[in-house]
Amino acid sequence: MAETNFQPRGDVKVIMGSGAKALGTAHVADDTWNALQVVDFNIEHASAPVEVAPSRSGVYAQMEKQGHHRPDTQIYEVTLTMRGTPTSVLKSCLSLFSEGSSAAALSGASNTGVMKDGVSNADQVTLLFENAGSDETNVDVVMAGCMATQMVLREDVGTNGGELVVETTFISGYQPVETTLTPSSTPTLDEAAPKNIFDLSTSTLNSQVLVLNNFEITIARPLARVHHQNITDYKPFGYVQTGPYEVTGTLTAKRDNDTHDLVSQIKGDSTGIALSLGESSNFTISCPDVMIDNSKPEVSDFLLQTIPFRAFAENEASNVISITIA
Repeated sequence: MAETNFQPRGDVKVIMGSGAKALGTAHVADDTWNALQVVDFNIEHASAPVEVAPSRSGVYAQMEKQGHHRPDTQIYEVTLTMRGTPTSVLKSCLSLFSEGSSAAALSGASNTGVMKDGVSNADQVTLLFENAGSDETNVDVVMAGCMATQMVLREDVGTNGGELVVETTFISGYQPVETTLTPSSTPTLDEAAPKNIFDLSTSTLNSQVLVLNNFEITIARPLARVHHQNITDYKPFGYVQTGPYEVTGTLTAKRDNDTHDLVSQIKGDSTGIALSLGESSNFTISCPDVMIDNSKPEVSDFLLQTIPFRAFAENEASNVISITIA
């Protein structure tokens, strides 16, 4: 008889555990938990890719003994799409570049510190997917040792009523576990209103006032797992960051005198200019040193200018991006 157990998508709750913890150790029931305003997500399951050794000459089928599972190389990745509240932004910033309070700033000197298995780390999070377990008794999926590798902030006048969307990607080298984990206290519900493009009072690039249709900003870094400690759960020795943070984005603005006045920067003069986006209070995105990256007109019902950009730090002590939000 077929098993009758199943998991409705609408019953799955995504809850984040945070606070200093030994890397790879899941936050426990009485730690800090936040129920974020997650609107989309994916779930991982303990698994391993198959690597196939070369075939012997003259044989035209692959033999079973050529196949090797490689859980020692596995990286588990989930992306959470959240409504853009202060909590969703700052929790993402904390795990991505160690800044969990406003104003969260990424500079040339930013360093997430030691990412070593068993060593206390305040940036890692535990992701709890309540009611996502495939077993009727082990009803939850728990992912420990998660570190953010990318955060995307976007607002658009034509989408979600202009609300800010936060899309954050987390990776873990630790196998997801199906278990039952109920926080002993009620998780803190994120009930704040998301930021909104219709509330922007400042949208300037090199002091030119842009009328924005939308913007998108991505902060990303590369992480790699370090080998494996055993052949039981293949947990890594930790993570290493293999390259610098990159901050890129795109502005889409009404094509007018102000976009025209950016002509020298659009042509390309290799000089950084300031980008500022913000509401009158409690939300500002500042990139002091950006370069426009191959801007083009866009034909819509009226003409727009798409302005891709890359953000830099003037020096190691200077900010690449700062996000003030409350």
